[in-house]
Amino acid sequence: MRAVFAALVVVATVAAGCGGDSGSGGSGSSPSAPTPQTLEGTWRATKAEFVSVANSSRRLDVVAQGGTVTIAFSGNAYTFTLTQPGQAPIVQAGTWSASSEVMTLVRAGSSGNQQFDMTFGGNNLTLNGANALFDFNTGAFEEAKLYMTLVRQ
Repeated sequence: MRAVFAALVVVATVAAGCGGDSGSGGSGSSPSAPTPQTLEGTWRATKAEFVSVANSSRRLDVVAQGGTVTIAFSGNAYTFTLTQPGQAPIVQAGTWSASSEVMTLVRAGSSGNQQFDMTFGGNNLTLNGANALFDFNTGAFEEAKLYMTLVRQ
């Protein structure tokens, strides 16, 4: 069976439009942006779900299907790895940057980038809504959104 995944393939840049919950209270209070030191290390997805842009009822969680997804951060570099049962791993690398609510991944050798709405705190990282290409077992890649929940290893 052919791989059903096109890991982090850029379709277009997504404008950041979501505000993460900044916690309790004050109107001037907002979370701070993660630094290379606070993200350093490997993060493993507990969810990596692709949702079709054309048909939102078409969705697939790669982790729930037995795959693993990790993102390793080292300085301002990242390495994304997807492993599915019976498939060769997909590995992509590049650089990242973040504000308090948006993470941008720029894949090496690519002219575009991916922007995720981000929530970060301690050992939890949520990256939602970046554009990707994904094959939902149809034999053709289509536009999709990627939603990931990750925990520090």
